[in-house]
Amino acid sequence: MPIKAPSFRHVVENFENKVRVTIPSRKNFLYFVWFTIWLIVWGYATSRLSHLWELAIRGARAGQGNVAATMLIVCLVPFLVVSLGMIAFAIHTALWHLSGKEIIEVTPQSLTVTKQVFRWKWSKVHSSDKIHKLRTNTQRLSMFFPSKKVKSFLGGPGMIAFDYGGRLSHFGFNISEEEAEHIILVIKDRLPQQNAG
Repeated sequence: MPIKAPSFRHVVENFENKVRVTIPSRKNFLYFVWFTIWLIVWGYATSRLSHLWELAIRGARAGQGNVAATMLIVCLVPFLVVSLGMIAFAIHTALWHLSGKEIIEVTPQSLTVTKQVFRWKWSKVHSSDKIHKLRTNTQRLSMFFPSKKVKSFLGGPGMIAFDYGGRLSHFGFNISEEEAEHIILVIKDRLPQQNAG
């Protein structure tokens, strides 16, 4: 039976052989509106770039190998790639704020972090014998991400971190430090003791 921690968004479900923690995304209408506007702006910019690229290709064909048109085609490719990337990021972020959730499943053998938006899921499985120093994320703030709020807004590091095979892994986006500590206690209860601490 699901147990909802008081004042926390996450839900803990205990099973015989595993525990599942579900963290729904923070529903924020302003974030959704912001990324929808971002999507419209980048969509328009991409359509204009695509049109310019198409005109340059036509000019190159008409000019029988016009060097200037060919250079314009080559130079526009990186801008088109960046524009398409920004559109994909805006779509993902808007959908995440609308219906995203993180599902953490822990057994003595593994820790699986699944991110789900509507029906789409992508998971990462971590072997429990390679997990060390499960903790709240105290990563230093960089000049590019001046605050935790900005990091969360842009989908930066989560509040729960652990060392995994020489690399830092993290999850628990947009949750408080207190909520992260509660989730860590739930996870540590199922991980082998030598790996949880």
